[in-house]
Amino acid sequence: MKTPLPFILVFLFLIAGLRAQEAAQNWGKAADNKIYAQKLLNEVMAKNPELLVVGFHAIKPGEKEQKMIATNLDRVGKDDDDDDKAVVTERKTICVPNAKEANKFEVQVPMKDAAGNIIGAYGFVFLYKAGDDEVEMHRKALVLRDALAKKIPNLAALFAPAKL
Repeated sequence: MKTPLPFILVFLFLIAGLRAQEAAQNWGKAADNKIYAQKLLNEVMAKNPELLVVGFHAIKPGEKEQKMIATNLDRVGKDDDDDDKAVVTERKTICVPNAKEANKFEVQVPMKDAAGNIIGAYGFVFLYKAGDDEVEMHRKALVLRDALAKKIPNLAALFAPAKL
């Protein structure tokens, strides 16, 4: 029995697509991320059980693209989406229920250092149910952001080696 050429081409195309997707998602593991930003993130997660996900987004000194530099998910190094970038470049705050998962409410706010300079973005994902006070979640995100700012002397400090 001969295998038709179109079938082989489709099969090879699917394999190539899966490999490209796998390569695109070859992000680092949070447990292996031994930088100061990850240490700060781990502390925030431990003290705030209402947080499901936290992401720190910034441009590493010497690089050009904004990425996720620390997270409790295994997505360290993931390229940032347009909304993550807009939080930094346009000084936007985004507060929105997650469109795919109804139990999550996302708050993205600019990340500041101790001098008040915007150096990146935070993404805080809170546990959520319909009717929860969304303004309160925004307030909590700002409290977290301001407390973190006191611990960040500058952008470069976020990338310093740290024991977790």
